[in-house]
Amino acid sequence: MNCEWCPPKCNVKFPPCFYKYPGTRSKTNPGSVLELHCLANGIKPDFVDGIKLDYHHRLGRNKAITANWTLSHNEPSGFRFGGIYTAHLHGDIMQTPTIHADINPTNFSTNIGIIYYPFRCLRIQANLQRAAEKAQLDTQTCIEWCTNASTLTTTLYNARTESGRGTLSYLRALNEQVALGGELLVEWNEPHSVMTDIAFVARYRQPLYSLAATVSRQGIDVSYWQRLHRKIKMATLWAWQRKTGKSLATVCYQWNFEDAYVRGKLDSDLSVGVIYSSRILPHVPIGMDLSLLMNLSTNRFVFGLNFTLDPSGLRKGE
Repeated sequence: MNCEWCPPKCNVKFPPCFYKYPGTRSKTNPGSVLELHCLANGIKPDFVDGIKLDYHHRLGRNKAITANWTLSHNEPSGFRFGGIYTAHLHGDIMQTPTIHADINPTNFSTNIGIIYYPFRCLRIQANLQRAAEKAQLDTQTCIEWCTNASTLTTTLYNARTESGRGTLSYLRALNEQVALGGELLVEWNEPHSVMTDIAFVARYRQPLYSLAATVSRQGIDVSYWQRLHRKIKMATLWAWQRKTGKSLATVCYQWNFEDAYVRGKLDSDLSVGVIYSSRILPHVPIGMDLSLLMNLSTNRFVFGLNFTLDPSGLRKGE
C-alpha cells in the first residue's frame, strides 16, 4: 500500500505502509539481588566528614594511578595510594581481568580486588582487605552466572572453618517490568552451628519509576525510585528490623545542573543532609564536594569537604 507519508524507497526491501512483519523480542537481564535497590541507593548521598583529597590519573588506556588523603574524626585518617590495571584490550574497549589495589604506607592496611569475566555470562570477583599489619584478613568472593532472563549469584564472606557467611541468590525477569527471586543465607560461628535464613525479593520497573522490596524473617526493605524531571530524580527507602522493632524511612533527591548536581536526604530520625558537587572552574580538572549532615533531635552536625583532581578525565569517562 502506498501513501504520500511513505519515505522514498531506496531499494525494493523497504516495507510499504501498514504492512506487518513478525519479529523477535528477548527478555533483558534483571541484574542480581545485590543490585535490587541500586537505583534508589544511587541517589542517596554519601557524606564526607572532615577534609578529603582524591587524585586520579590515567597512565594509559588500561592503567591508572590513584591517591587519597583523609583527615576525619569518624573515618580512618591518613594517606593511601594505589592503582587500577586491566590486562587485555580489544581496540579501545577494556577487558578483564581488572585488578585494583591501594595501601596505607603507615600501618600497611591494604585493599586488593580483582574482576574477571572468563565468559560473557560468567563473572568472578574477589576482594581482600586488611585493616592493619596484624589484623585479620577480610575476604569476599563472588561467582555470578548471567543469562538473558536470570542471574544466579554465590557470595562468600570471610569463609573459614570456625566462622563465615555465604549467600546464594537467584533473580529472574518474568517480563520487561517484573522480576522475582530469592536469597538463601547461611551463617556459621562454630563448626557445628549453622544458621539459615531465606529472603524473597521482587521488583517492578518502568522507564520513569521503579519499586523493589525484600522480605525475610529479619525484616523488610522497600525502595521506590522515580524520575520527576529530566534533571530531577527522587527516591524513598523504608527498612524495618524485626529484632529491634525499629524502622527508618528516608527520602532522597538529586537535581542535576550543567556542571554540578545537588543531592539531599531527609530521614525519619530527623536527620537532614545535602551535598553540592561541582567543578571549581569549567576548564580546570578539579572537582569539589561540599556536604553537610545535621540531626535536628540531637543538634549535631557533620561538615565535609572533598577535592578531586582528575587531569585525565578518568572519572568522567573521557
